Amino acid sequence: GDESALPPRDRGPVRRFVRNYIDSRRSIGEFFLPIVMVLLFLGLSPNLQVRLGATIVLYAVALYSVIEGVLIGKRIKAEVKRRFPGEPTKGLAMYGWVRSTQIRRLRAPLPQVKRGEKDF
Repeated sequence: GDESALPPRDRGPVRRFVRNYIDSRRSIGEFFLPIVMVLLFLGLSPNLQVRLGATIVLYAVALYSVIEGVLIGKRIKAEVKRRFPGEPTKGLAMYGWVRSTQIRRLRAPLPQVKRGEKDF
């Protein structure tokens, strides 16, 4: 799309690179909401073992999502420093992590690359 139509938060080649980097890969974050909905439903079960299992899995998925977010942030910052020397990296890790936690079809701006694509 047209860069001028984007909100200021999403403008620029560095932000485009971060969006494409996130959109080209899968992450647990984009499945987090559906997983949590299922686990919360299981947490309503009268069976104590099902509730306990759902709670443990919920914490494990949340922890994995946070760890993945930290690792994605570090990779994004390193790649931006390599590809765009001199550009500030402040806020890019959070920008990438927030985008990675959104369901792909609901992301705005819409993904411009396919999953698995490397040339962007």
